[in-house]
Amino acid sequence: MTLRTPQLADTPRLQKFVTDLDDLLEGTTDEAAILASGKTLLAELVAQDDWLPDAYAQPNPERYQQFLLYADPDDRFSVVSFVWGPGQATPIHDHTVWGLIGMLRGAELCQPFAKNAQGHWQPSGEQIRLEQGHVEAVSPTIGDVHRVWNAFADQASISIHVYGADIGKVSRHVFHEDGTVKEFISGYSNAKTDEPKEFPLTAGEFPSAAFAQIRETLLQRQEIAILDVREEDPFAQCHPLFAANLPLGRIEADAWTRIPRLDTFIVVYGTAFNGDDLALPAARTLKRMGYTNVHLLAGGLQGWQDAGGEVFRDVNVPSKSFGELVESKRHTPSLSAQEVKALIDAKANVVVMDARRFDEYQTMSIPSGISVPGAELVLRARALAPNATTRIIVNCAGRTRSIIGTQSLINSGIPNPVSALRNGTIGWTLAGQELVKGASDHFPEVDDATRAKAAASAFAVAMRAGVKRVRLDELNTWLADPTRTTYFFDVRTPEEYAAGHVAGARSAPGGQLVQETDHQAAVRGARIVLCDTDGTRAHMSASWLAQMGWEVYVLHGLTAEDFTHTDTPHLRLPETQGNVTSVNVEQVKAWLADRNSHTVVLDFSTSAQYIQGHIHSAWWVLRTQLKDSLVAAHKGNRYVLTCQNGSVSRFAAPEVQAAVKAGVDVVWLDGGNAAWVAEGGKLNTGAHQMAVARVDRYRRPYEGTNNPVEAMQGYLDWEFGLVEQLARDGTHHFRVI
Repeated sequence: MTLRTPQLADTPRLQKFVTDLDDLLEGTTDEAAILASGKTLLAELVAQDDWLPDAYAQPNPERYQQFLLYADPDDRFSVVSFVWGPGQATPIHDHTVWGLIGMLRGAELCQPFAKNAQGHWQPSGEQIRLEQGHVEAVSPTIGDVHRVWNAFADQASISIHVYGADIGKVSRHVFHEDGTVKEFISGYSNAKTDEPKEFPLTAGEFPSAAFAQIRETLLQRQEIAILDVREEDPFAQCHPLFAANLPLGRIEADAWTRIPRLDTFIVVYGTAFNGDDLALPAARTLKRMGYTNVHLLAGGLQGWQDAGGEVFRDVNVPSKSFGELVESKRHTPSLSAQEVKALIDAKANVVVMDARRFDEYQTMSIPSGISVPGAELVLRARALAPNATTRIIVNCAGRTRSIIGTQSLINSGIPNPVSALRNGTIGWTLAGQELVKGASDHFPEVDDATRAKAAASAFAVAMRAGVKRVRLDELNTWLADPTRTTYFFDVRTPEEYAAGHVAGARSAPGGQLVQETDHQAAVRGARIVLCDTDGTRAHMSASWLAQMGWEVYVLHGLTAEDFTHTDTPHLRLPETQGNVTSVNVEQVKAWLADRNSHTVVLDFSTSAQYIQGHIHSAWWVLRTQLKDSLVAAHKGNRYVLTCQNGSVSRFAAPEVQAAVKAGVDVVWLDGGNAAWVAEGGKLNTGAHQMAVARVDRYRRPYEGTNNPVEAMQGYLDWEFGLVEQLARDGTHHFRVI
């Protein structure tokens, strides 16, 4: 096939390169000499970016472009322009002939690969970054297998490739990590009838984002939201390190809060348990909500793994893996369950501080334990253990919060001996020791002197960690900035927040924020601002977030007047689709009182919320399993949709209407179950009429009192391996002071 290529006479720089390379090949067949001298020639060509015609420099939003610039009549060599759209990448491949790669515009990353003992392809050696003007060589003799990608997620890049053959005629190979091989011959993008057939990076109406692009975005600390739109249980079984769980059925209710900036780089993936694609409808919902930079993960979760991406299990993995890294670096002291019990039984001078949420503490706790949620530890410890000889034991359910809590006290310079309860309540249970249920011992208030001492020590730790400070006027400017994501959290107790807070702040008690950062701040690379009234809790929480790779600030210069707002930030919701009718509590009560109305209530709350309280006769259902839910629930002439506050059920109404027979009325309860209670309605408790399995909730091995021993031990074994997983992943930016 004859291709339209640049006229050499019109591109004198290219003409000189072709002439000089032709002379070189006429004079020698020695590959080493060709590569050495060829690098010099190509470096001269790419040193100036003023010669490549625009027709051969155009990116394509779907995939990279390979334009033929010159093909030697005797097939001794070819010259091509390789044009990368933002974030585009190749799979692992070879060339089978020598090649030279010179960077003309932007930057390019290359990762060499080699086979391991099992015959699987894996990264070999350091990544190579080509900046403008740089040249690298490849060949079967010096290394021919690699993956290449655009170093930039927001701009095009162009490299000039020279091959020791007409590369459009060479049979080459794509290598998969499992050792399988696929042959291909690459086409040229200047041939309309011969488009490259390998490696499409788009799926219909949305572009795809490849593993390499995502990894580079994380490495460059650029903003990205990686959304797993499955329910929590399948998410917990396998996901990338910084994936945030945002189930498809909750996108309308939660996305604007968790991803406030509409042009955030978003990558979506997820397949339902029955094989249904969840990513595409999730992407459509996000687009409908105004998000403008939505991508599908190339190949889905399997594509991530096939490309060499590390996957993790459980929830809140960034925090848990960071906790394990802290212990490995700082050798955080700990005592076994048996040692702690012996101290308690002997009535030794010891105080046990439980660093979990108060509700977790009430469910099960260590005998004599006092509830001191994580961020409160440095503020309250001196009051609970005023004698410097008193030993402080910090516990949680497993490991993370006890490690971070213990190390917080040590970092703050508290004089007491401090130890974590090794493996928390799990370790206590595995040791055959009894836990207390329904404990209610709460931390005390502290005097001004204690508060000042705690604040000073926390400030010192935060400064060591690189925490910055910001005033309210600048924060308000940041919050209005459409080019950068800023999260603003009040890290005090929920009770303090409800009594009065800074306008715009969301309640996120500091200990849980550090534990659940992936949920509270779904955009990795965003900016986080924290506040409190005393400085201790904000600075200690910020010190940990900074070590976890976040850009974090503490709001300062506040007065009591700033903490007078009692309204929570308004929950913004998009418009519902289709004709959706709402009804009030009075009407629903009337229908339910009339058995002849055949009214069925469908509750779209989380399963945990449903069990805590639901309208009598209501069925718990899942939007992601709507068909199965409707099969299980009672049939009715009318369906009333509800949830905890009405924020989810209204969006499910069109889907239910489409799934039921014509003539069946579908409405949603305005205000949901909260409105029902406000109007004097009673709620039933318990797991009654659950239409489908509770896959929206991952059963944590460290919660509850009846978990299998095997599950608890397996969880501990998993945590012990997290540091090694972090090293393999390599995108975390964690550091430990």
